[in-house]
Amino acid sequence: MTQFCRFFILVCALISLDSEKAFAELLSSKIQDDTKSWILSPDAAIQVAQAIPESGDSETQSSSPVDFESRFAKGEYEFGLGLGYGFTVNLPPVDSPADERTRIRFVHFSPNFKYNLTGPIFKNGFYRGVLYWVIEAQLAATVEDPTRNGRVVDDSPNFLFGIVPAQLEYKFININRSWAPFLFAGIGGSWSEWFQESKEISTAFEFVLQGGAGIEYYFDNGTAINFNYRLWHLSNSNVKSPNVGLNAHIFSLGYSF
Repeated sequence: MTQFCRFFILVCALISLDSEKAFAELLSSKIQDDTKSWILSPDAAIQVAQAIPESGDSETQSSSPVDFESRFAKGEYEFGLGLGYGFTVNLPPVDSPADERTRIRFVHFSPNFKYNLTGPIFKNGFYRGVLYWVIEAQLAATVEDPTRNGRVVDDSPNFLFGIVPAQLEYKFININRSWAPFLFAGIGGSWSEWFQESKEISTAFEFVLQGGAGIEYYFDNGTAINFNYRLWHLSNSNVKSPNVGLNAHIFSLGYSF
């Protein structure tokens, strides 16, 4: 009985060793088959590598709504047109109703030329942007009879022609969006007959001072639209009195290309 048990144990051991060898061969074959299923071809591997960005500045890796390299490069320029509506305001304010400012309502047309002076500056932060030099022509025409203290003081339309050759505009750009807020301020000159209807100015030639802000939405084809507000001031720098100055709010829609 003891010899039989020893013989049975020896047979079981041999069977076990043979089974382990067979299982190992089967497992090895299975691993090789699975490996073939996930190893990429050279072309597929290149595509995956291109799809996965390397570590670095996430801003430069994200897809940009526009081509920033060309659109906002230093030395680039654009032309634009603006059409707005303006109205004079009580600035500086008066206390007496009899001293009411002349009420003038007008349309404002402003073709312009913009030249990029800097290219993108300030790499990080909300203040990253570009600085433009702007030359703007202006044409304004009254759309209703000017009044003061409830009385008509002249007939419309009356026209104003102006040029603002010294204007700066700073645009806050971000590579991940297709819009940009901007600020601007400029100085120039104008000629009109508005002094005949207004007690605030006294000469045909008046200096133009203006400043404002807006927001622009730009398209992939290089064009853009914008909405802007400006505070507009006319005065003659005390060449002749009176020289209180005309002050107006102007709201405009613009297009650039």
